[in-house]
Amino acid sequence: MSDTPAPANAPIIVIGAGVIGASIAHHLARAGHDVVVLDSGTPGAGVTAASFAWVGIAKSPADAYAGSLRERARSEFDRVLAEITAPIGLRRFGAVTWEESDERTRAFVSDHQAAGHRMELITAHEALNREPSLREVPDVVAYAPDDVGVDPVAFTRALLQSAQAHGAEVRTGTTVLRLLHDDGRVRGVATDRGVIEAKSVVLAAGTASAGLAASVGVDIDIVGSPCCLLRFSTPRPLVRGILSTPELEVRQLDDATLLAAEDVPVGFSGDPSELAVATLAAIRSSFVDADDVRLGHAVIADRPIPANGQPLVGPVSAMPGLHLAIAHPGVILSAEIGRQIAAGHAPL
Repeated sequence: MSDTPAPANAPIIVIGAGVIGASIAHHLARAGHDVVVLDSGTPGAGVTAASFAWVGIAKSPADAYAGSLRERARSEFDRVLAEITAPIGLRRFGAVTWEESDERTRAFVSDHQAAGHRMELITAHEALNREPSLREVPDVVAYAPDDVGVDPVAFTRALLQSAQAHGAEVRTGTTVLRLLHDDGRVRGVATDRGVIEAKSVVLAAGTASAGLAASVGVDIDIVGSPCCLLRFSTPRPLVRGILSTPELEVRQLDDATLLAAEDVPVGFSGDPSELAVATLAAIRSSFVDADDVRLGHAVIADRPIPANGQPLVGPVSAMPGLHLAIAHPGVILSAEIGRQIAAGHAPL
């Protein structure tokens, strides 16, 4: 590429059509920017598809929400919901959770309340009224009324549909090979279908972002943290909202599909379905009439975790024209990340 500025009509390129890339495209396009989204696969087919997609506070400790990005995440998520029109499988039934002991559950709720989060202690009777399929619950239970679940792939596609309605272009089946730069500035990308010039490039490609950033001499440290998502078929809904206990973490994706999230043991290299055995046993022992629950699909995906634990969002000072958008959990943070990236580009 030459050392002349990118053409005035060159787009902003977003690499990655997962939920974060889709949100960035939604925000940039709504702000009037020319946007091209590139992805080697189909929208939301990577780590996003393996997301449990729990939007709320009832799993993480209260101090996990310190910092501007996490603090604003939920309000920005709600704002984006009002801006998209396609269905996203939104289920607004709150989250019922408990810890290993009543004392720890009380402390968990107290910490969240002290931080100003909507969470309350409820009795076993109240918990069973909310989740009547449970066989039993402890005497002390946490309840977060505002927690919701979404279909992460449907959410991603709705964001991209909105972006396209505002003029964005989405090119799937296009592999970005490297970034291109000269004169100390990113100028575009080289793909398996040719070179595309750009005003700027946003890296929202998860763990693949590290290699692409390295192609222009930018070193970012990302750890791939494996997590297993299990999909079970259910003859009827077992859970109204989201349920998290020391034994399992489940929610209905739809009335016939139950999602469960499982950690992956260190060094595990077997079939992901092996991790479903204990979860399925816990489901059948935790719920009435659960004998007909069957495993449908199991997948392990590497969540992109910056090495220091903090999201990498914003422009790279050492390489003008390059922006990073790498964070976990992607679904809940996507709206705020999209807002921040759009705010970092000069308004038209």
